[in-house]
Amino acid sequence: MKRRYLLNWLAGAAATLIVAGCGNNGTSTQNSFTTSSSAPAGNAAQGSASEIQKITIGYLPNIVMPQPLIGLVDNEFARQVPGVSFASKDYPAGPAVLEALRAGVVDIAYTGPYPPIKAYAKDKDIVLLAGAGSGGTELLVAQSSPIKSVKELKGKIVGVNQLGSTVDALVRYNLIKAGLQPDKDVQLVAVPPAEQAEALKADQVQAVASPAPWPSTVRLSGGRALLDWKQILDNGNYLQGVVFTTRKFAEANPNFIKQFVTAHRAITDRLNKDRTKGDAQVLAAWSKVTGASLKPDVAKAAFATIIYTNEADQKSLERDMKIAAEVGILRKTGDLTGFVYTE
Repeated sequence: MKRRYLLNWLAGAAATLIVAGCGNNGTSTQNSFTTSSSAPAGNAAQGSASEIQKITIGYLPNIVMPQPLIGLVDNEFARQVPGVSFASKDYPAGPAVLEALRAGVVDIAYTGPYPPIKAYAKDKDIVLLAGAGSGGTELLVAQSSPIKSVKELKGKIVGVNQLGSTVDALVRYNLIKAGLQPDKDVQLVAVPPAEQAEALKADQVQAVASPAPWPSTVRLSGGRALLDWKQILDNGNYLQGVVFTTRKFAEANPNFIKQFVTAHRAITDRLNKDRTKGDAQVLAAWSKVTGASLKPDVAKAAFATIIYTNEADQKSLERDMKIAAEVGILRKTGDLTGFVYTE
């Protein structure tokens, strides 16, 4: 009965998304901003990226990866890379962004690390430019749920932001650690982050997982953490956000890539210099993109689970690749030499 009810609910949700189109509600997709600098293109004295004049960035509208929010909504990328205009499309999770990147719909991508690692392991056509954020992912159940451990999710339905995403991989990894077989002992389904609180409340799913700030909104609606952001992996020391592009694009536009990465790093460093001020700026940009808002105490709790970073060290990436292989996202581990882009 629950399975039939879930299928009906998912069909209804899909119909709602079709009607809503590009609605700014954080559940779908492809809201866009276009920003540009008034500086002339090709001005080498100002360090202009002369190879290209327009860039589209695909990203996930969450606060774990603040750089695209600040870079696009607050026009920071355009200010720091003169002569280039920036457009954007937002997506619910990483696999959709990767698909858009390979299709040429977007030029630069911000997602969790698992989609680009999978892509590189298979075809070697993706290069990682920098880290963006770590932490922020939680697995939650309803406050009234009798479930007290991951092992008790046997026979239950878990909603994740998208199958094949970094969040999906972390959930599957914890299920396996608890002795459960994903897709056999536990059913995993895609539920857009902004709809997870309602799905959990209606018992359409018995647990949900997504990146910040969505777990905090689930808590506000009567949820509690089964695994908090530190318990889900390595005391919170896991990448939840990276920025990458295709090798072909990077090699064709080296000057732009250098300037873009410099701008990305400058945003990260500025936000870390004053986290209180920086978090407020990130929240304002996120609210503008999603049309959602957070109460101050909820926002504070959400930002406390996130570390903004530019780093993506080889050891961490290799661990992520092993997890991807263990949970079935990758068929087998491979060599990540060359994955991190260097000029």
